[in-house]
Amino acid sequence: MAQVELTWIERQRYLAVDSGGHSAVFSGKDDVGVKPSEALLLSLAGCSAHDVVEIIGKRKLTLDALKVTVSAEQKEKAPWPFTRIHLRYTASAEGLDLEQLNRAIDLSLNKYCSVRASLSPDVQVTYEAVLE
Repeated sequence: MAQVELTWIERQRYLAVDSGGHSAVFSGKDDVGVKPSEALLLSLAGCSAHDVVEIIGKRKLTLDALKVTVSAEQKEKAPWPFTRIHLRYTASAEGLDLEQLNRAIDLSLNKYCSVRASLSPDVQVTYEAVLE
């Protein structure tokens, strides 16, 4: 069972600590921390990137670089849910072809990534893969 902790610091600043003791600061958009809603997008990118690295590694390929850029749309009224999320994976690895990269991303987003599985089915999640 996962257990995390969030502690109010001051104003709209919070210290978030995960089950491993790693921390991050959450705050509003004009402050020092990460916006909580964007933390969700970062979590999706991190979860999926972890899977992609593992899947490509199982193919005996070594990534030189992987970057996931996420763009998202939210409804204009509270509670401002995300309606569309698009992930752009840019990768480089000797011997990696676009089909392998697309397969790894698809497996992540549709089978392994717990963050993606936890999002409402109403959220449209799309991706694109780019090899450098």
